[in-house]
Amino acid sequence: MSFAEAPPILPRDVLRDADRLFDVSMWCLGQDVRCPEGNLLMRRGLVRHARPEGVEGQSAYCVALPDGGRLSLWGFGALCECGQAVFVPRDGFTPRWLERAPEGPAYRACELGTWRAPASVEERREVRRSLTGLAEWFAGHEDWVVREVGLEWRRACVAARRKAPPVPPETLAAAWWRLGTRIRSLDLGFNGCGASGSEALGGHHAVATAAQR
Repeated sequence: MSFAEAPPILPRDVLRDADRLFDVSMWCLGQDVRCPEGNLLMRRGLVRHARPEGVEGQSAYCVALPDGGRLSLWGFGALCECGQAVFVPRDGFTPRWLERAPEGPAYRACELGTWRAPASVEERREVRRSLTGLAEWFAGHEDWVVREVGLEWRRACVAARRKAPPVPPETLAAAWWRLGTRIRSLDLGFNGCGASGSEALGGHHAVATAAQR
């Protein structure tokens, strides 16, 4: 089944917000690697798998997730291994179902193996579970960055992008917590995201959700 033929994994408004948040946060991760105070990803405990000399691609950063899964990050996307391997490309936020997790370090998207669109209801639910975990990791990372090096660093990262962010830098964590809640609600029989657009990404409820965690 092609991506064009597959049933949608996320509603259009949730997909739009996720795509915008993912793009700005991936940019910020790249800035965190080059932080004057040291590589913040390694400081937070992520393991760097450096691209070997002479090999094309990008280094990977990996971290264990609370539920026993693993998250791998590159400039071109994120790989969530939470039972099933799901790759989320940076461009478009279209989750891809991998037939199997890579056996060793990968440095290019094409090295991750064969992928396809999730086909069944169960597969789409599994993908949403992975996306919820991804959203919660990014929310936790944004909270950690502000505690560790201060909000001014994140503001500087966003300003260096020279593109209007989907939400103010100080509400990035809250927006990710909110997005995770919206995705999780899709499999709970209700839609907890009555707001849309900038309100859905970083409104009052998002801030309250972040404060509770």
